[in-house]
Amino acid sequence: MELMFKEHQSLSDRIFDAIEKSILMGSVKPGERLVETQLAARLGVSKSPVRDALKRLEGEGLIRFVPRIGFFVRDIDLKSIEDYFDIMFILEPIAAILSLKRKSEAVYRKIDEILESMARCLRQEDYGSYRMLNTEFHGLFYKLTDNEWIVRINPMLQKQGFLLRSQSLTIDRFPDSFEEHQAIVDAYKKGDEERLAKVVKHHLSMFRDHILRSDFIKQKR
Repeated sequence: MELMFKEHQSLSDRIFDAIEKSILMGSVKPGERLVETQLAARLGVSKSPVRDALKRLEGEGLIRFVPRIGFFVRDIDLKSIEDYFDIMFILEPIAAILSLKRKSEAVYRKIDEILESMARCLRQEDYGSYRMLNTEFHGLFYKLTDNEWIVRINPMLQKQGFLLRSQSLTIDRFPDSFEEHQAIVDAYKKGDEERLAKVVKHHLSMFRDHILRSDFIKQKR
């Protein structure tokens, strides 16, 4: 595991980011135990900031604590998938519609920039970066809602979505995913609320169905 330093970050934040990245990128698998002493040794720090980071990750819903045993990466099971999409099917279309009030040429340019970067990642078969851009894409619409509570809960939901993608999204899904993002952008630029909600729900449906068909989930059945 590599400790990624960012300027002006505290040691606690650096440790948190490093462990979170290892989980989201799939280096540490769902259900795997996170041993504080081992993490501290790999990162070259004491156990204290590692434990603080693990407690924060538990609050983010990425790991769970089992008394007298330790911390584990949260497992992905059918209930966790159902719970996630129950919320997303309600929240994501609403967020997309609310984001329309912040439409502008500057926003269009930013969306197009992300979409172009996603297309480039597909051509280069850089699927890890594509997943990161996907999170940025959806996160932008949440920020544009200008709704305090939606903005607050977005990071946790996006991380859960990223974790699902890292474990289940296969290469053949990426082209379809990109086309769905294009449809979202087209509906957004037209300001068509009904169409926008429809294509967002379609994108979520395709994402959910792909996860449920994945070998990773089949092993859980």
